[in-house]
Formats: sequence, structure tokens, C-alpha cells
Amino acid sequence: MQRIDLPVKKRGEQGKGPNRRLRAEGQVPAVLYGAAGEPKKLSIEAHYFQTAILNKGGANALLNINEEGAAAGETVAVLREVQRDPLTRRILHVDLYSIRMDQENEFEIAVHHTGTPVGVREGGILETHLYSVQVRCLPNNLPSAYNIDITGLKINHPFHVSDLPAIEGVKVVSDPELTIFTILPHKKEAEPTPAEGAAEVAQPEVIGKKKAEGEEAPAAGAEKK
Repeated sequence: MQRIDLPVKKRGEQGKGPNRRLRAEGQVPAVLYGAAGEPKKLSIEAHYFQTAILNKGGANALLNINEEGAAAGETVAVLREVQRDPLTRRILHVDLYSIRMDQENEFEIAVHHTGTPVGVREGGILETHLYSVQVRCLPNNLPSAYNIDITGLKINHPFHVSDLPAIEGVKVVSDPELTIFTILPHKKEAEPTPAEGAAEVAQPEVIGKKKAEGEEAPAAGAEKK
């Protein structure tokens, strides 16, 4: 599993005002909780976090928390949550969860696919239902991701969580019946059907006054007055 250094600073003030000032200075408010003890309020340099962590697969990496003024490498954490502004996508807050290297933990692992499936070559449409799964293992056994070759995947033959390859020391805890990939047949547009009665001879339109209920039709051959 990839390990990345994450420099952090301890922050004193809390609340919306101080957090806004931090973001204006190019910092991201963060909290560290878990095996390290009491939660710590921290700040992370925003540009470094985006480029060195998120852009390089750090979302699924082990992070060496290097707090300013503290011994480096003593705390290892994983990324639990990244809160973003729904409009600007700017990072608002980061949750870090510290772990012990000698204890099993649950982790979220990305699932990627490679290859062009048989079903797609036959005209089907590939749908991805799950982009990650939950696993339980020791931190040093944590895979960076599942890379699945789906070249042989056929139409209407889903790939489930239970189909993931076994990795020594790693237990998948997500529901084994969940579908990860599936290929659906391409739906053809229904051909227009001929208008009902189009083949029949058109009948002349009869325009007249509706007969009152109970009124009888004139007898055959009766003269019109």
C-alpha cells in the first residue's frame, strides 16, 4: 500500500469565522481522530493536499501525519471524508482517521476495470454500479485498488462483489450480492405501427343531428316531408 507524507499544523481557533480565514490563507481545516487519542484540530495546505494527496491516489493511501513541532511518522491515518462546496468544488474540510499498524481496520478500496468487454463489442452498454468496496485487513496488507479485467464480460452477466479476486490477508466485507459491473443490451427503438384502420376504406363522415333517445328511424321507403 502506498504511503504519503502529509504535513499538518495544529489550529487553535474554531468556528466558521476562523475556518473562513484559514481557507482564505490557502489552508484547509481538518480533524484527526481514532487510535491517536483525543481528536485534534489541524490545518492542511490546500494546494499540497489536492496535488500530492488527491491527485496521486492518496484517497486510498496510508498517510504519515507529520505535525509541525512533533516527531515525524508516529501517526498513520487514512482519509475518511473530504467535504466540498457543492458549486465551486472547493475543499471545505477534511476528516482523518488514525490507525494502528498492528490492528485490522476497515478500509474503502476503489474498483477499476480494464479491457473492452465482449458484451460491449456486441453492442451492449457497460454500467458501473459500485466504484469501491469495503475490506478488512491489517494496514500493510491493504491493496491500493482492485483492477478487474472485464474483457470476458457478456451481456446480462453481471460482475458481483463475490467475483472479486481473493487477496491474501484481505477480507471483503461489502455485500457479496452487490453488482459492480453489468452490460445491458442496447434497446432498439420501437418501429412505428401503421395507424389503426389505415388499411380500411375510409367511410364518409355523417353529419347530422343526434337522434333523441327512443326516437325511431324512419321506415324504409318512407317519404321525407
